[in-house]
Amino acid sequence: MYRLIVVDDEMVIRKGMCNYIDWNAMGFEVVADFEDGKEAIEYIQSHKVEAILTDIEMAEVSGLELAKYIHDNKLPIKVVIISGYKEFEYARAAIQYNVEHYLLKPIKMKEVQDVFGRIRLELEQRNEEEKLNVSREKDFKELLPALQEQFWISLVVGGSHSRESIKKKKEMLHMDFDIQRPCSIIDVKLLIDEDSNQLYYNQHENKINLINNIFRDDKKDVSYFPIYLSNGMLKVIATIKKDIPIEEFRSYLELQMREKRESVKKLLRLKMVTQVEKTFNNIMELAEYKYELQVYIQEDTNKVRLVEEDYERLKQKYKLIMETINDGDFGELDTLVDNIFFEFRNLPIDQVRQLQINMFSMLSSKFMKMGNDLWIAMNEKVDYQKLSNINDKNQLKLVCKSILKDIIQAINKRQDNLSKTIIEKAISYMKANFDKDISLEQVADRYFLNPTYFSRLFKEFTGTTFIDYLIELRMEEAKRLLSLGKYKVYEVSQKVGYHNDKYFFRVFKNYTKQTPSEYCRKWALNDERKQVEKNKLQA
Repeated sequence: MYRLIVVDDEMVIRKGMCNYIDWNAMGFEVVADFEDGKEAIEYIQSHKVEAILTDIEMAEVSGLELAKYIHDNKLPIKVVIISGYKEFEYARAAIQYNVEHYLLKPIKMKEVQDVFGRIRLELEQRNEEEKLNVSREKDFKELLPALQEQFWISLVVGGSHSRESIKKKKEMLHMDFDIQRPCSIIDVKLLIDEDSNQLYYNQHENKINLINNIFRDDKKDVSYFPIYLSNGMLKVIATIKKDIPIEEFRSYLELQMREKRESVKKLLRLKMVTQVEKTFNNIMELAEYKYELQVYIQEDTNKVRLVEEDYERLKQKYKLIMETINDGDFGELDTLVDNIFFEFRNLPIDQVRQLQINMFSMLSSKFMKMGNDLWIAMNEKVDYQKLSNINDKNQLKLVCKSILKDIIQAINKRQDNLSKTIIEKAISYMKANFDKDISLEQVADRYFLNPTYFSRLFKEFTGTTFIDYLIELRMEEAKRLLSLGKYKVYEVSQKVGYHNDKYFFRVFKNYTKQTPSEYCRKWALNDERKQVEKNKLQA
């Protein structure tokens, strides 16, 4: 029911409108009535009201003045004015106050039903929009850390970023950094020894939570943004809020890293290795930074190979290409391919060819997981023999761009189902493997997607996060196993993918509001009751 107040200085008319009209049938409830607009204003200042039915002429505050107050204060209240015939033209002036309708005295029930029926539909629509906005805001807040990480990953691996796009995303994603001030890329490794902390922090989500807590912005003068380029490669972007020279920032950062390493060692008996990889005068320098890929000669084959870290960074670029294909962004695609080939500038042509063939093979593998028709559509566009015969890097770049654009056009025809298919396949994989040590990063990698991008897709199509969905799968199976009465708690923990039974205990209690033992006792008691009832029936 929507709340309605009635305002009229003639008591007989006011009470008649309150009592003789079947407001409930129209979806309204009269919550109060007043003889003057002044009282109505005092009431709506402390009470929620959706609609007001008011006379136009009253002693102190008229219906028009009441409508003006609601309009000026931007209150979400629908106003309907009652006027006599002589006052009708005067009432029409209230259009500037967004008055919904004017009812002439004596009022006609059909007109009242029509007016308030329309108002009810408008209120219902407004409520639905508000619920949708609240839901979108909630989803955005849940995805915000992942979206922030995706922004920094794209920046670090060479996505397309103008100054304006960085400013826009900074505001949209509520990130606290100054584009003009120094920043750094820090390489971080967490070494977990064989002690009591190993099992807990070997859980991928626990390790991520630990890193996020270590680099939480506690000093208020430096902001840290952890990004996971792969399961074993962590980078942290550090930005300074103070206006200081780059040399002073670098020294200050080294001091903070030392403090963090010592804190982690003392509190958790974990060794954290940090190295400031590179420092930039500002964010734009970071965005425009081009890496020179490092190579080595593999002893057993005598072939030139990329060092592991550069190969992982290159894979992130390939994943960005996959996301660009999903989004159909030709401009972003051009920039990414240009950046990749710039980093290839010192590599021999045979290795560049092989890296590009590897990229298309990775894309092919990803599309094969999506479905046979997608795989065929992709491979129809790739001529591996032609790629193998190109001996000029510029020519190779042009051919790769052309192939990728053809792939985008082919995929766009199937775009409506592509993202949905990815998530459906991922869910099937999770249901079959939730008892193993799977993570968001691992599942995303199966479909050659950045974890942040995959996380966003997963939330969009399922309405829940990857972690919450995985927990639900594991906890529902744990409940089933415990109800059988055949397994001990630690056995159930292992069967649903938790190696640490204490951690399983906490997750189970948080999910069910009961400990595993309490849940077992509850089921045992239910079984006893069922047996008693069965015995009574048999007797």
